Amino acid sequence: MATNKEQFRRKVNRAHAARIKAEEFVAAGGDLMSDEAVHLGAEMIDAWDDLVSEFRRPVAAVAKESAK
Repeated sequence: MATNKEQFRRKVNRAHAARIKAEEFVAAGGDLMSDEAVHLGAEMIDAWDDLVSEFRRPVAAVAKESAK
């Protein structure tokens, strides 16, 4: 969990950068199902996991509740 706004901003920026890298990879003709994309997927998962840890409840649980 981040202890200040600067740390939170770093987590947001990391998740954003991971998304941008994946978009650029696809725009350049990359296949997200290829071996070359594995590191992109891993970074997206790690970055989002780190960001989501800032929230009190898992985001997936809140999404399920609001869908009811």
